Amino acid sequence: MGRAKWMFFIRELDAYPTGRKRIFLLFVVILANFVANYEGQIAPVLSLILKDIGLSNPEYGLIVSLSVLASAFGALLGGPLSDRYGRTLILVPGLLLTVVCVFGMAFVHSFGSLLFMRVVLNFIEGGFIGATAGLVRDFSPRMGRAMSFGFWSYGTAGSNFFAAFVAGYTLPYFGTWQSQFYIAGFLSLVVALFVMFTIHDLSPRLREQVIHSSQTAQLVNEGESRAQEIPRAGADDHSLPKSSKADSPKPEMTPMETLRMAMRHGHIWALAVGCTLFLMLYLTLAAYGPLILVQAFGYTPAKAAFLSQFFWLFSLVTLIVSGYISDRLQLRKLISLIGVLGMIAVMSVWIGSVHQPVSEGKMILLISLMGGFLGFAYSPWMALYSENLEDLHGGIQASGWAIWSFVLRIYSILSAVPLNLIAVRYGWDLWLWITMIGAILYIPLLCMGKGPWFRRPVSKAAATAVDS
Repeated sequence: MGRAKWMFFIRELDAYPTGRKRIFLLFVVILANFVANYEGQIAPVLSLILKDIGLSNPEYGLIVSLSVLASAFGALLGGPLSDRYGRTLILVPGLLLTVVCVFGMAFVHSFGSLLFMRVVLNFIEGGFIGATAGLVRDFSPRMGRAMSFGFWSYGTAGSNFFAAFVAGYTLPYFGTWQSQFYIAGFLSLVVALFVMFTIHDLSPRLREQVIHSSQTAQLVNEGESRAQEIPRAGADDHSLPKSSKADSPKPEMTPMETLRMAMRHGHIWALAVGCTLFLMLYLTLAAYGPLILVQAFGYTPAKAAFLSQFFWLFSLVTLIVSGYISDRLQLRKLISLIGVLGMIAVMSVWIGSVHQPVSEGKMILLISLMGGFLGFAYSPWMALYSENLEDLHGGIQASGWAIWSFVLRIYSILSAVPLNLIAVRYGWDLWLWITMIGAILYIPLLCMGKGPWFRRPVSKAAATAVDS
């Protein structure tokens, strides 16, 4: 099967985009990721849906587990396909199909119909996660990649806030939970059409290049990609770890070949699993943050909701701050380690305060620092993971991100039961100590990633200022 260039939205670039054009394409990808996360939001109207349909919490828990499982396998399918046949061939139809699913959510009326819509929606969204991550890498030279992935990760936290914001202002006016899916469907359709008419792919030849900076991109565009200053994945002996030289594949790999190439390297699995362990706190607070503040610290629900927002606010700030710093220094592992050590230190104080009176000011400080340090560690990790995949081969980026997405979602399913059992039987403090152990285990797994700690040898073409 060849590349489907007959579709009008399959637009391949034979020259690496620079300047405003690259920034615009990066913006389109980030916007697509944001709306993809927004389409899956159900929390603002969940209580209304469960009451109207007549579902119990265990029944909805089953729906969540099955839909997350569908998303995990969707990622494993969509990532390799986007590596082989192009990012836009997976992303654009995926966005349009999820719009249909969002409108379809307004018509669910039973356990079966809600299960069907959530499973289909999550499967499709999981399928193009790898495509959006691959496009971020494609349009981000290494000297600006951490900041780019920092903005990409805004999709999750930003969509949570946006969905709650829209519901807060429109739900009292319309009065029905169906209205939120009509609004989400209309907004998603507008964005999907915008993405369809503006998105571009790099050609397969360009995706194999390792672009360090705008200067490197200019030399590639001038036909000088064989110069020593421009490392090419799979071609330059100095740009690849020794273990990966034998893995240089043929330019036209099948989807399974791209997936197998990413899966057979231990350091890729180490980084994917390590990040999942490191994000245990994030995932716990995303689902139970206000509840923990109510049950473990004694705050009122309203006060708990107010306090929990500081975790997300400061993480959004430090995602960009650490991205900028790690891009300047090109020391991904060191910056990520600083962030996770700071998070562990603050977590130990916060968890030790469980069931004790904690002033509102102190709680804001602790929550803000935890979120800030988490964001500080996360952006460099994303850049590190992308670069480790790139060093193996430029054509396996989406497949590699599909592996991380799969691991993260499988963890979400497997942790649901023990999390609730431990919280009910032994209290939230025990589970929070477990999440801190996960952050500690991230450290040795981070060390398995390929990359310098204190000094990065760069080529002449890469020794330029950060590409803004």
